[in-house]
Amino acid sequence: MQFEIIRYTPEKQKTWDEFIGHSWNGVFLFYRGFMDYHQDRFTDHSLMVYKNNKLAAVLPCNEQEGVLSSHQGLTYGGWVLAPRFAAADMEVLFDEMEAYLKANGIRQIDYKHKPPVFEKHTNDYDSWVLWKKGYSLWRRDLSFFIDLKNFAGFARDKRYRFNKAGRNNLRIVENGDVHTYMTLVAENLSKKYNTKPVHSPNEVLLLQSRFPKNLQTLLVYHDDTFLGGTWLFSDNDFIHTQYLHFNDVGRDLCAAEFLVGYLMEKYKEKRYLSFGTSTEANGMELNEGLASFKEGFGASGFCHDFYRKELCK
Repeated sequence: MQFEIIRYTPEKQKTWDEFIGHSWNGVFLFYRGFMDYHQDRFTDHSLMVYKNNKLAAVLPCNEQEGVLSSHQGLTYGGWVLAPRFAAADMEVLFDEMEAYLKANGIRQIDYKHKPPVFEKHTNDYDSWVLWKKGYSLWRRDLSFFIDLKNFAGFARDKRYRFNKAGRNNLRIVENGDVHTYMTLVAENLSKKYNTKPVHSPNEVLLLQSRFPKNLQTLLVYHDDTFLGGTWLFSDNDFIHTQYLHFNDVGRDLCAAEFLVGYLMEKYKEKRYLSFGTSTEANGMELNEGLASFKEGFGASGFCHDFYRKELCK
């Protein structure tokens, strides 16, 4: 065997986190302080892979009823690699991972690919191996982003609304009141989609306290009137609006256009502004209104792929 594969345990937290910090394609979401905030909901079965007694790769995962999944509490997953991990090693790693999983009673693997816009160094070795080894593409979400270094420009109506926003005396409050904002998010999601936010206000506050450089709540006001805002993720070469919500007054005053313009200027040293997915039903249905809203800012799409393989039939 070329690799030694072990299951993560809490005693390995420091080793894990240090590896993420120096990895080739890691993101702050893979630190244990982020992964474990909802550990009561998942049975963690993350993998740590050693080569010549050195940690070479980790895979954030959880286990449920004989299925190993790229961690279901994270938007994306996939192998996190040591610097200059070799392509030839990736194929061997999948072979040995499958042998490990079979020996531990895992009958199926669900693997979430990590879109390149979030990576420190783009690495697509796993896509090639997934194809070669017969993994099935069972879900494909369409996400939207702006390339800040190659900006296509706002659509005509967005330019009008952005210019109008500049005359409306709007202001941004950074590290704004989380409960105020998440109450609006919950109301909007309930009315429009009959669903709830993934995160509670207390979870948002907890994660912001753990990752103050990566997470903050930005709110938009007109004088003292709250209009909406976003929960912003920032790392590597991207910023990401986890939630982007406004009330009726905010929509009338063009608060979304004002906030997006603010983000593009403040984070102009970054490469990507990500708006997240606009597909539903496991990627089979496009939310056309949401997609059009993002496209109006000059956003275009990238795919977020999900793969599956049965190991024991």
